Amino acid sequence: MDFLRDLFSRTLGIGTPEKVLDELSLEGVGRFLLSGKCKNVVFMVGAGISTSAGIPDFRSPGSGLYANLQKYNLPYPEAIFEIGFFKQNPEPFFALARELYPGQFKPTICHYFIKLMKEKGLLLRCYTQNIDTLERVAGLTTDDLVEAHGTFHTSHCIGTFCGEEYQLPWMKEKIFSDLIPKCDKCNSLVKPDIVFFGESLPSRFFSALKSDFQKVDLLIVMGTSLQVQPFASLVGK
Repeated sequence: MDFLRDLFSRTLGIGTPEKVLDELSLEGVGRFLLSGKCKNVVFMVGAGISTSAGIPDFRSPGSGLYANLQKYNLPYPEAIFEIGFFKQNPEPFFALARELYPGQFKPTICHYFIKLMKEKGLLLRCYTQNIDTLERVAGLTTDDLVEAHGTFHTSHCIGTFCGEEYQLPWMKEKIFSDLIPKCDKCNSLVKPDIVFFGESLPSRFFSALKSDFQKVDLLIVMGTSLQVQPFASLVGK
């Protein structure tokens, strides 16, 4: 009945939903975190939490990644992350990867705030759109994370019948040697396990959200304009 009452109050404006925060402010959120009622915190994060580390976001006018790709002679900016374009012309992606490769940047205060929630026993999960691995560098584990758009942490051969897995050091050596990574077994392209346009999100994204969003007491969204689906739809869960 409580669920139905809350549902009707939110969708039909009937009744009054339960008040969670005593004040709609950061201070109010802080008091809720300390109240003992908040036991499961979920984060949704995007490129904005890494910009102060020196990594550009995607869509900011002038400074964003998409506004500064002219040197790669792309038909349009998003092509650099399209799987069809990558298979035909992988050089622009790997040139960009060399500039933004994990290990060259340090986590920001936002990353360590998420780690603090873990240390306090409050972190249920961090859903990230980022592929820079700074959440891992800050101390989050695979279990803490749902890397919705994949990760540089591992790579796989995209050959039809291969799928050989490669680890971060192998890929890093290829990229910084100005080589297009090719599979040691079948000589097909090897792609970092980041999600390109035209690819499905990792199965973990869909399996984790089913359980996590039934338990969440507080959802914190940082550094994302919520423009990309289906990640943006999580706020409605």
